[in-house]
Amino acid sequence: MNMDQFTDSITIDGEIYDFDPERSVALMPCENCGHLNEVEVTKQSDEYAPSAFSCENCGHWNSFD
Repeated sequence: MNMDQFTDSITIDGEIYDFDPERSVALMPCENCGHLNEVEVTKQSDEYAPSAFSCENCGHWNSFD
């Protein structure tokens, strides 16, 4: 993971995340182990919505239902 790519930040549900605007990817922690994962996000109206993801560290499924 190249931290230099994360040149911006976005807010999702009141939380601030490092953001790579070129790839539309945010660094988000796993809800189980806290490991930072690169997560695709989409912009819907004026808000960002993350994709569900499996943690690359512990395998926990993180969904945002």
